[in-house]
Order: sequence, then structure tokens, then C-alpha cells
Amino acid sequence: MKKLVLLGAGGHCESILDSLLLTCEFEDIVLVDTADKLGKSIRCCPVVGTDEDLGRLHQQGYNYAFVSAGSVKSTSLRRSLLEKVIRNGYQLVNILDPSARLASSVHMGKGIFVGKNAVINANAVIEDMAIINTGAIVEHGCLVGKFSHISVGAVLCGNVQVGQDCLIGANATVLQGREILSGSIIGAGEVVKTTKPFHETVNVYGGGVNRKDIFCLLTG
Repeated sequence: MKKLVLLGAGGHCESILDSLLLTCEFEDIVLVDTADKLGKSIRCCPVVGTDEDLGRLHQQGYNYAFVSAGSVKSTSLRRSLLEKVIRNGYQLVNILDPSARLASSVHMGKGIFVGKNAVINANAVIEDMAIINTGAIVEHGCLVGKFSHISVGAVLCGNVQVGQDCLIGANATVLQGREILSGSIIGAGEVVKTTKPFHETVNVYGGGVNRKDIFCLLTG
């Protein structure tokens, strides 16, 4: 029996579960979140503990995990949760909605979510922990860096390079061949015609998590 732990029981988790349950890949799915959510459930999947219970759950046969906490202004929580997942020996999974369309030449890392009706085209690279949300389009030759979030309805035209810890807002468009530097935030509906610099007001590495350590753990 394949058993999965989702870390985070908020709104993003609802979308993930809706996609996940359509795949019928896991027979047993539980959630962990803050203590005030214990006993609650989403789509009949119960919140059975906090992230401090990950070791206990792994001993109970939950060998797979996915970080279902979302990110808007900071990826620090997702980084912290990933660190705990790795240190407790879980295997990271990707969750792809069955309605998403991925070219056979797409290269994907670990811990990635691809939502409903998203399109990822030929030779695109999606790195670890990225979110490609509902209806987003990632065209041919694009790179989406680790922990970056391509929001609902956003479009990356061909050969766009998105760095790590970026947020491409809902319905934003990045024109062909542009580069979005790590840590950048692109506002909802914005059209990017030039390279976008680091957004200095955003603390993407907060929470005391060493990003180098995490990437070493992911890649071995």
C-alpha cells in the first residue's frame, strides 16, 4: 500500500488533493499542519499531526511526502518543510493533474505540482519544488527554477528563464527569451518585456533554512 503525507492543509492543499485523488496513485493520504487543525479533514483526508510527527508517520509506513503549503511572498515555509521531509527519510513525489498537458521531452525535478489544464511544452525544464498552477502555460525551452511559482493563467513564452524563488502572478505574461532573476515577483497581469531584477523587499530565504544544504539533499 502506497501511503502519502501532505504537509500543509490550506487552500493550495485543496487544489492538490483534487488533482491527486483523480490519479488513484495512493491508497492512504494524511495531512499534517498546525496543532489547531488536528482532527479536521480535506476531501476525507484527515489532519493527523504536525510536522513534528513526520518521524512517527514514516515509521508507520508513510514513505512518500509532498509539501502542499503554498507560497506567495516567501518560500521560507516550503523550504523549512522540505528540509524536514528529507531528514525524516521520505521520498518526494510529483503531483500532476490528469488534465495537464506535458510534452514528452519535458524535464522535471522533484516535489512539483502541475495544476488543472496547465501546459508545459517541448524541452521545458521544471526544477524541484516548482508550482505550475491552474491554466498556466510554460512554452518550449523554458526553465522554471527551484521553488518558483507560475500562478493561475500565467504565460511563459518560448525560452523564458525563471530563476529560483520567483512568483509569476496570475495572468502575467513573460515575452519570449526574457530572464526573470531569482527572487523576483511579477505582478498579476503584468507583461514582462525586459529582464526583471531581484525583488529586494522579499525575504525568500527566511526561517533559518540553508538553501545549499537542501539542494545537496535533493540532488545527492
